[in-house]
Amino acid sequence: MHPYFFVLALALALSACGGDRKEVANVAGATPDAAVAGTDTAAPVGAADVVAEPAAVPVALPEWFPKDVYLPADHTVVEVNEEDGAHGVELRTRGEVLHLAGQAQAAMLAAGWTENHYSPVDTRGGASMYYRKGDRSATLAMAWAGNGQVRLMYNFATVGGLQEQDPETGSGSPAR
Repeated sequence: MHPYFFVLALALALSACGGDRKEVANVAGATPDAAVAGTDTAAPVGAADVVAEPAAVPVALPEWFPKDVYLPADHTVVEVNEEDGAHGVELRTRGEVLHLAGQAQAAMLAAGWTENHYSPVDTRGGASMYYRKGDRSATLAMAWAGNGQVRLMYNFATVGGLQEQDPETGSGSPAR
């Protein structure tokens, strides 16, 4: 599986947990206060610093893509990965991350998925969410891709044992 899926999903998940403001600012190219406040700060960039992202070459959505998972109507599939029981898909769609995250959350819950993690907050406009349904898991990570586009990454896996969830704490334990 393309390591980019895992790195971006991990980065989005960790950013929701907090972290060092200065490190976030360095990555974002802003002052620590601006990064925390979520304001855009212009940083001088030389021509050598700009790395153009290669144009996405559309591929077909795989037949195994779950029918009960949120999928924006207007999208382009960029990459499909399959490895050791885990499956990943990356696509691009037009819109805003937080608006799409809300749509995804509503669609996943309406389709009977249990939400184990939902984090629409990120100083750079990212979102991450994790759902379970029976022995399946779905992780969705969204990030701004520039030019009015959002990068939406899915990771799917089969997980062992159904989980009974404590309604007060949300934590699970193996079903008996």
